[in-house]
Amino acid sequence: MAIGRSEIWSWVHDVVPVFAMLMLTCLDMSLLTVVKAAMNGGLGSIAYVVYHNSLGTIILFPIFVFRMFRNIERPPLTFPILFRFFILGLFG
Repeated sequence: MAIGRSEIWSWVHDVVPVFAMLMLTCLDMSLLTVVKAAMNGGLGSIAYVVYHNSLGTIILFPIFVFRMFRNIERPPLTFPILFRFFILGLFG
């Protein structure tokens, strides 16, 4: 029996998220191992926080600039949405 294109496509949609989750978990564990080795070697916690935030800024800032200057219509940021963000940050 031949497998149709739609069956292969749905299989890819089922497997790719699981594979991405496993890869991110492996990446997170390897990063934690490197950080633990660096801190055992004498890296201070404040220096780690500075390096971590700097790297995050360097990675995310170009994405922010690219998305900021696109001309797309954004929905208004209303009080109920801000309140939901607050509750999510408080309890989430």
